[in-house]
Amino acid sequence: MTQDRNTGQDGSRARRLGSAMPRPPTQGEEESLAAVAYRQLEERIVTLRLAPGEAITESRLASALGMGRTPVREAIQRLAWEGLVTIRPRLGILVTDLQPGDFTRVLDARHALEVLLAGAAARLAGPDARARLAACARDMAAAANAGDTEGFLRQDKLFDEIVARAADNPFAARVVAPLQTHSRRFWFRHFGRQDLEAAAHDHTVLMQAVAGGDPVLARARADDLMAALQLRAASLAQVSETENGPG
Repeated sequence: MTQDRNTGQDGSRARRLGSAMPRPPTQGEEESLAAVAYRQLEERIVTLRLAPGEAITESRLASALGMGRTPVREAIQRLAWEGLVTIRPRLGILVTDLQPGDFTRVLDARHALEVLLAGAAARLAGPDARARLAACARDMAAAANAGDTEGFLRQDKLFDEIVARAADNPFAARVVAPLQTHSRRFWFRHFGRQDLEAAAHDHTVLMQAVAGGDPVLARARADDLMAALQLRAASLAQVSETENGPG
């Protein structure tokens, strides 16, 4: 790979990767590497290690992740489709900026889908999914009690994934997933450790309703969670408008 010859460090990384994978990866392996690249880059964007408005390059990201450019390119394309980065032909890639007023728009789009998925998951989840929700609730509460925002958000993502699979509606799941990612990014940027325990409680009661197999209660708890987030988004937009003026 061209980028692996730029520095001695990159060259040594290429040799290490070469010893681990001396043959070209199969299609399935490439897809798996692309998924790993996506998850790592998504987390770096959510936690602002890749900052809003930051210019990045495919080769830099490949070097940082210790991967070839093909899986990283696929991950970037997915991130662009989800609105987390902007690809500018011949000019590079920008991490999407954060506008406080957009949090409300994200939640407006997300609200009904979350209620739909929570109800379906409560009705359809099997024993394994219910057990994983119970473990997720415990781990989320522990992260919140420790003030570990990144740990809290990892459990939040896991919770979303468990519910999406259990609900057995891939169409709704594909639409809501990027909205959930944008929400986590707004939370990390603007709220951080604020009220983590209260947020964990709102999630936990929803997990309990889904794990308990009560679709009506699960839909109500999902509605409550979205309403709580929308109150935060409204306050954020109000503060921004007060500081910067309308528009």
